[in-house]
Amino acid sequence: MKKLIFLILPVVCLTSCWPIFSHKEDGEFLEEVVRLDEFNSEFDDYNSNMPSNRSGSTYLLFSSKREKKDVFNLIYSKADFSYGDRLELKPHKNIPGTYSENSYDGAQFLASRANGDFNVLGPKSVILNIDFANSGGNNDMILFYADDSSGNLDIKHLTYGNNPKPEKFDILNSDQDDAYPTFSYEGDKIYFCSNRGGNFDIYEVTISRTGAEQITRENLIHPKDFRIRKMDELSSPYEDKCPYLMENTMVFVSDRPGGKGGFDIYTSTLENGKWSVPVNAGGRINTLYNEYRPVLPRLYNFNYQLMIFSSDRPGGKGGFDLFMTGLEQF
Repeated sequence: MKKLIFLILPVVCLTSCWPIFSHKEDGEFLEEVVRLDEFNSEFDDYNSNMPSNRSGSTYLLFSSKREKKDVFNLIYSKADFSYGDRLELKPHKNIPGTYSENSYDGAQFLASRANGDFNVLGPKSVILNIDFANSGGNNDMILFYADDSSGNLDIKHLTYGNNPKPEKFDILNSDQDDAYPTFSYEGDKIYFCSNRGGNFDIYEVTISRTGAEQITRENLIHPKDFRIRKMDELSSPYEDKCPYLMENTMVFVSDRPGGKGGFDIYTSTLENGKWSVPVNAGGRINTLYNEYRPVLPRLYNFNYQLMIFSSDRPGGKGGFDLFMTGLEQF
């Protein structure tokens, strides 16, 4: 059994109305790498997910040792975006007389059902009619994650409803470590990482779908026709982990030669059906230390791509901390 430390970045889901910014409505590009100190602790905090967002109220869902000390469990924290001199993410404050409806309220409940006396890593929450192109109005909320309750990391899922129980995502799992599923908007691709070949590589699942087929929980988790391949165009002889897809951009981490040090964040773009050669995100983002599990939230009000990730660079509260920065301008 391989013992792994997988970093879990925040899950951010938005509700209510987008705040009035003091600058442009969609904000200015966040050049600075901002440490999210009000969410970090003296323990390792990492591997979050950030769902699609339309407004200022949201949440972070990430892995931390702050509660169990010996293993990572999921932490849920409501949050708010605000924009003054720069974009900020702060713990949520209830304001009397305001109305907020959070379509992701089930995330906290699902996280509590995923947690246990084992490591729980890499959360990814989806709502079918928000995160996929054609769901026919189906609003099932599903939490995907990996845990090592059986020894190796297995990818699992929980669906919000009456007394949900964790189930293995069988088509993705092997007898080795498997983690970090991420999905295309069309629901025809799933990406994840696995060390089934010896070192960690990035894998792609292609699901055969017709143009009019509606995406459901059943045909997403138990597709009738699919194929899996190792992505040689993104993988290397070194450790390649934590893929995250947003539109045609893939981010992941790797300790391949040529980086800044430790694990670095890399990007690749899907162009004309082919993935570009991975590019290091550069010295503004990467350091001599480890950067882990980048997440690209879908922010409808922004004119640039925000990224949340974790790093064990000096200056934080301890171990790995959560950070955010702009990745690229649209």
